Amino acid sequence: LILAVVLVRARRLLDRAIAESTAARELSRFVSPELASRIATAEREMQPGDGEVKHASVLFTDIEGFSTTAQRLKPAELFQTLNDYFQAVSEVIDRHGGVITQFEGDAMLVSYNTLAPDPDHAANAVRTAIEIQELVGARRFGAGAVMKTRCGINTGELVAGAVGSKDRLLYTVHGDEVNIASRLDDLNKELGTYVLATARTVAEAGGEFVFDRVGEVTVRGRATPTNVFALRA
Repeated sequence: LILAVVLVRARRLLDRAIAESTAARELSRFVSPELASRIATAEREMQPGDGEVKHASVLFTDIEGFSTTAQRLKPAELFQTLNDYFQAVSEVIDRHGGVITQFEGDAMLVSYNTLAPDPDHAANAVRTAIEIQELVGARRFGAGAVMKTRCGINTGELVAGAVGSKDRLLYTVHGDEVNIASRLDDLNKELGTYVLATARTVAEAGGEFVFDRVGEVTVRGRATPTNVFALRA
């Protein structure tokens, strides 16, 4: 009788473990694997406002001329083209330890050293941007669409955590340093560049990369100027 009870309990534990593992795998298709793992193993439910201050790097990307591309493609073709693009770019991001924190239209917000420790986060953000440039320069997406991609990178203190309501949460990053990365991504349009970074990112990334100093630029939404560097092609 005791053996039977033990076997039943063991089977229940095994079934529960399998169910939790399956749920985590399914969840990781909608959020990053790192976030899915944290949710699955957390001792309590994540609540709105749960966050941590991190010294991290942030990469913003968007596609040059995406509105024009969207106008000439049928909705189904556009959807397939974006999926093809995101799949390829996501593989690059994964290779360098980035976490896709948010998709917004054709844009992505990627963070480093937030959910997973990464002491080399600034360099990995730059490596990601470089490899994205190589990728989009070497291939076409969907039915042959060109997807040149602009990148803005910044490094500094930010808050990574959950925002929203108790029934619907979004894990994201917030802070002035995040806003600066977004503004640098936009600034590429004015300067005709594809990868811009701040002085702090350049300094922490090390001497592996070659940047040209653009100068102090007052980016939209900020009163103080930002020292901006362009990655040399």
